[in-house]
Amino acid sequence: MSLLEVADLHAHYDKIHVLTGVSLCVDASEIVSILGRNGSGRSTMLKALIGLVPPTAGSVRLAGRELAGLLPYRIAKAGLGYVPEERLIFPNLTVHENLEIGLKPAAGGRPPWTIEQMYAFFPRLLERRGTKAGNLSGGEQQMLTLCRSLLGNPSLLMIDEPTEGLAPKIVRQLVDVMLEINRRGVAIILVEQKMTVALQVAHRCLIMGRGQIVFEGSPQQLRENVDVRRNWLEVA
Repeated sequence: MSLLEVADLHAHYDKIHVLTGVSLCVDASEIVSILGRNGSGRSTMLKALIGLVPPTAGSVRLAGRELAGLLPYRIAKAGLGYVPEERLIFPNLTVHENLEIGLKPAAGGRPPWTIEQMYAFFPRLLERRGTKAGNLSGGEQQMLTLCRSLLGNPSLLMIDEPTEGLAPKIVRQLVDVMLEINRRGVAIILVEQKMTVALQVAHRCLIMGRGQIVFEGSPQQLRENVDVRRNWLEVA
């Protein structure tokens, strides 16, 4: 049994059918990158998995437990973490206070992540620990959002477009941290527009188009499949 099993997932925005039958699985300690053009349904899929967009049909199972239809806080408590593209930090709280809000007990006897580990991942956050989060740069806010979600001790972490608009140095730092998180046993779903980043970190790549998964394969298979890239990723 895979850690996450999604079967025939559908979701709507009013009358617009955005997810039209998504099925995928993620194994424990695996990084799965999800690519696709804007409007393909990638971000909506993450929001449906975490419960922010209620699925209209389908199944979402994490470690065998059905999550579809649960409230977001119950889904998070079950072990599914979410790093939103919008970041959604608490701007009037300090960096350290934002991290404290993220602290949750670890399940299954696993050692919990600590704030000290987050500061070790991103020393810049330690330097800014007393700064209000609203005064951070975009890259610093992305670091903070990732760390706050990780402190919830998820077994699977979903990360939506973490490198958007960031300098190459910050992107490299985020990539290194994602790889280290995964080495320490956390599975990751990464929605990423930059194919170089997606291929660098992934064990497996999926492409979404028209609200469905239209390709699944290794990074090397995606590199070699010119037709798939042309039909589902490249902009004419």
